[in-house]
Amino acid sequence: MNVFNEAEFNDICKKLGADGVVRDVAIRYTMPGYFNRVRNVVHHDRRGEVVFCVIRLDGRIIMTRRDDYPGQIYRIPTGGIGHDEDVVEAVFREVKEELGLEVRIRAFAGVLRIRFEYENERVMFYSYIFILDEVGGRLLADASDDEISEIREVDIDEFERMVRALGSIEGKWQDWGRFRYITSNAVLNYLKQKSI
Repeated sequence: MNVFNEAEFNDICKKLGADGVVRDVAIRYTMPGYFNRVRNVVHHDRRGEVVFCVIRLDGRIIMTRRDDYPGQIYRIPTGGIGHDEDVVEAVFREVKEELGLEVRIRAFAGVLRIRFEYENERVMFYSYIFILDEVGGRLLADASDDEISEIREVDIDEFERMVRALGSIEGKWQDWGRFRYITSNAVLNYLKQKSI
């Protein structure tokens, strides 16, 4: 069972001087495909993810896509947290691997405790949301992973349009889109609330 670590969450908030919130979300799927994928990842690879909103020096927000995404779909980047990995260390590692950037934590927005449901089964997954400022590195050139095929730097209005697009994906990517809508929308709501 993938159980939320309340003490770890409180330690992150204390360490970063943050007032992050915990929000519970449920996603019910009618087909087993994406649910099984999440269940397998949790059992074998990770307990959750870091969701990292990187704000560039000019104030624009980095959105990413892979070649296999549908249409013009972009999302906030994320990266896995291993079962015994420190969350804050994971965010710095993932930003460096995925984007090639060095960052400073501006804010820890909190955690989405996501309950994936299919029929009578449930899997818990935790998305830790960070707002980051770029401080160095070369975007993608210094990345050690090659998962990202394209970057888009957007203002808050374009970011909001991209988040809405995630929530309206149909077809085989719909279940993935529902999940990514929730994480990207949490970032959007935080940025709008804090007027960042």
